[in-house]
Amino acid sequence: MNATTKTILAAAGLGAATVIAARALVRRSRRIDMAGRTAIVTGGSRGLGLVLARELVDEGVRVALLARTEADLQSAKADLESRGGVAEYFVCDVSNRQRVNDAVRQAETKLGPIDLLFNVAGIIEVGPLDAMTEEDFRKSMDINCWGILHTTLAVLPGMRERRFGRIVNIASIGGKRAVPHMLPYAASKFAAVGLSNGLRAELAKDGILVSTVCPSLMRTGSPRNATFKGQHRKEYAWFSIGDSLPIASMDARTAARQTIDACRYGDGEVLLRTPLNIGVPLQSLFPGLTRDALALANRLLPEMGGIGKDSAYGYESFSEWSPSVLTTLTEKAAERNNEMRPRPADAT
Repeated sequence: MNATTKTILAAAGLGAATVIAARALVRRSRRIDMAGRTAIVTGGSRGLGLVLARELVDEGVRVALLARTEADLQSAKADLESRGGVAEYFVCDVSNRQRVNDAVRQAETKLGPIDLLFNVAGIIEVGPLDAMTEEDFRKSMDINCWGILHTTLAVLPGMRERRFGRIVNIASIGGKRAVPHMLPYAASKFAAVGLSNGLRAELAKDGILVSTVCPSLMRTGSPRNATFKGQHRKEYAWFSIGDSLPIASMDARTAARQTIDACRYGDGEVLLRTPLNIGVPLQSLFPGLTRDALALANRLLPEMGGIGKDSAYGYESFSEWSPSVLTTLTEKAAERNNEMRPRPADAT
């Protein structure tokens, strides 16, 4: 290696170190204290939303929970209050803009100005493309994407007036790389990523920082309340087993803490994972290879059949494979995170 090459490499190294140090300083300057603030958590009655709400009240944040099922909300509120937290709940379907506006106004009246918004509410439907209908895609978009827009628009006037706000949108690694047999979910999460990143670009001038959080699989217990089509028992088996394996999924509390740190420091886009989740960096480094691998994996997934275009909840799709010893971690997470209660068919 000659002197010129050494000089170039040294300069490049110094430049990279300078950029990293500058970014760290900027990130530190955006840091906020969470205590004493008020947050809205959509989908806060169970799963990741409830785990996030627990972490927030532990930091002294007042929390307003939004979800569709009152019984779940009552249970979640009691959970948070047992930890010494201040919490209120509001029955709300985030796909309905008027209901969202009403819930946000009520939350402001009871808890004060909204400083933080965590958009967690979402639905997952699993099955082959042939089992999906246009309505499945619309429903996923209504909740997973439009829900984010509705809540954001509802809190914006107050945040702009105070020139401060933090909005955290829970997207998914499935919004960066589409997984087969989850196309309505993937399409809506891709849209959510684009919406969230665009909101960050437009709202930063108002003192509002938007974070896009893309988790990999998390052990929240949610497969029981996802919906499955086609050969629904087989679909539930592969999905719930994958959700339970440590090498493929992460603990929900770890995910919640990484999410709150993204809010605390005003990070832009964050991919949540643990060191065991090697699939996440591999997707970024080898996108073409990842697409080919997913196409190959699709050949191993259940073919169309079973209940066809009808759908069944996870708790209606049990088999000898799931629940089983292979899904132990997910079952334990369901018990911790208020996922055991069956969804009422007429939940609003």
